Amino acid sequence: MELRPRRLCSGIGSGRNASRASTQDALARGRRLFNDGRFFEAHEVWEEAWLRETGETRQLLQGLIQVAAGYHQAFDRRGARGCVYLLEAGWNRLRELPSDAQGLALGAFRDAVAASLEAASAWERGESPRLPREAAPHLNRARG
Repeated sequence: MELRPRRLCSGIGSGRNASRASTQDALARGRRLFNDGRFFEAHEVWEEAWLRETGETRQLLQGLIQVAAGYHQAFDRRGARGCVYLLEAGWNRLRELPSDAQGLALGAFRDAVAASLEAASAWERGESPRLPREAAPHLNRARG
C-alpha cells in the first residue's frame, strides 16, 4: 500500500479569493476583446464571471454584458431596436456604480455609452444612418 501525503490546506486557491482572481481575469480579457471590437466574445467572457458573482460586481458585469451585446447588435446584426434596448439596459445598470468600479474608468465609459445611445436612438427613429463603428468607446483602466 502506497501512502500519499494529505493536503492539509485543500482550501487554498479556492473559494472567494479564487473567484475574485478569476473575475479580475475575466474583466481584463473581456476588456481587451471589447476594445478590439469583438463584442460578442467580450460578452461571453464576462457572462462566465457574472454567473458566479453577486452584488456590485455582478451588476457591473451585467451592465458590461448588455453594452457589449448592444454594440454586437449594431455592428454585427445591424439591429437598431436591439442596440438601443441593450445599450439603455446596460447604461442603467452601470450608472450608479462608482466611476472606478473594479479598477475600470467607468465614468468616461458611461458617458460614451450615453452618446452612443443617443445616436442609436436617432438611427432607430430613422433620423440618421446606422451607428458608426467608431461610436463604440474603449473601456479603459481607471487611473491611480
